[in-house]
Amino acid sequence: MLTRLFTAAIALILPSLPAQAQDHDCVVREFSLARNVINLEPQEIITGTYPRGTERAYAFVRLDCSVVRPGETFWFHWVVNDREVGKSKARVDVSRNWRIWSQSRIFPGEWLIQLKDSDGRLQAERRFVVAKPADGDTD
Repeated sequence: MLTRLFTAAIALILPSLPAQAQDHDCVVREFSLARNVINLEPQEIITGTYPRGTERAYAFVRLDCSVVRPGETFWFHWVVNDREVGKSKARVDVSRNWRIWSQSRIFPGEWLIQLKDSDGRLQAERRFVVAKPADGDTD
């Protein structure tokens, strides 16, 4: 009982600290892997394993943003077998349907694609596999 009274008294005495400025309010509405992006739309969605012989992967993101600081960028981080092999940035702006994507050459392994904001906060991630060619495959 005494602890609650003390906590309440401290809360009344201390001034409220200002909230950290919100740099964006973007919400990821879609985060998908595809075989291509054409006319701002993903083509041939991939759900876990890229078909043998696929040379490029595309990560597609649809955002809903009503507050964005000037120059805001999001970063795509391409990771294979726990090693980052590439990253690319994409500009973000105010829109209920802002679309960004990144592509990477792919090779056999266990992959992770992460989307982070300019402050390094994880916004979304997706795992996928690129299968090794079967013995005797010429792909």
